[in-house]
Parts: sequence; C-alpha cells; structure tokens
Amino acid sequence: MARSSLVLSPAQLQELRGMLAQVAQQADVRCAFLGDLSGQDIVSWSDRLNVDMSSVAALAAGDLMATIEIGRMLGGSRSCNLVVQEHDELTILVARVGEALLLLLATARDVPLGWSRLAIKRLTDRILPIVGKAAMVPPPPAVNDDFERSFSAQLDSIW
Repeated sequence: MARSSLVLSPAQLQELRGMLAQVAQQADVRCAFLGDLSGQDIVSWSDRLNVDMSSVAALAAGDLMATIEIGRMLGGSRSCNLVVQEHDELTILVARVGEALLLLLATARDVPLGWSRLAIKRLTDRILPIVGKAAMVPPPPAVNDDFERSFSAQLDSIW
C-alpha cells in the first residue's frame, strides 16, 4: 500500500488527539483513532497501553477497503461510509472521513449503537475542517481492470 501523503502540524495533531480523548470521556469508549486508507495511524487514544495501533490501523483500513470493493463488485453505487462490528464485549465502528481517512471508535457492548453512530458522525464533521483537502484525495481502486485481466491470464497459464 502507498504511504500517507497527509502532513499535519503539531497543533493540528494535538487538536485531533484532544477530540479523541474528549469523546472517550463521554461513554465507555475503549479505543479511538484516525488513520488513512493506506493503514497509517495518524492519531489515537486507547484505554490500554498494550494496543498495537499500527496493526489495528492497517487492519481497519483493509476492512474498510475490502467492504468498499465488495460493494463495488456487487453493483453498489455509493461508497461505504460506515462498518459496524458487534463483538462479545465490544462494538467497533469504522467510518470514512472524506475520501482518504478513516475513524475507528470501539466502545463497550452496552454503549447504545445510536450514541456511537452520532459520536463518530460528529467527530468526522469536526475532523474534516482540521485536515482540509488532504481528506478528499480518493484512494486508488483496490482492484482495477488491468489487475483482473493479468490475474486471470496467470491463472489460465497455470492450468
């Protein structure tokens, strides 16, 4: 995957960190982070010290990109803006911020989904003016026509 081209000032990063910490105090939030669709962690907050945010960021980006691609392959006309995962003890929401970023919010399972959706929407609306145009650069397609043709040709050559 490509590296992020997002460049933020220390003041912007501090403001983003403050937003994540602020939302974490409103409910039983376990983790929140902003990353880009290449899987780079931009800013994060967690209630645990031992969370590997780099891996979480990469996996969240992959999950969102895979969901977008599944929608495209099935004929979806809109891009995916929110993925909700319900686990035994956690609810995880991964939202798209503009075209190039993602925001993850993990809460305890008993936090109402409506609250989490509203919190992630409000955070997204507050983040966009801070990161500016960098959030609007769309990622490249996960699978393009050339890749599909090349992949098919390679499979045909094997058999």
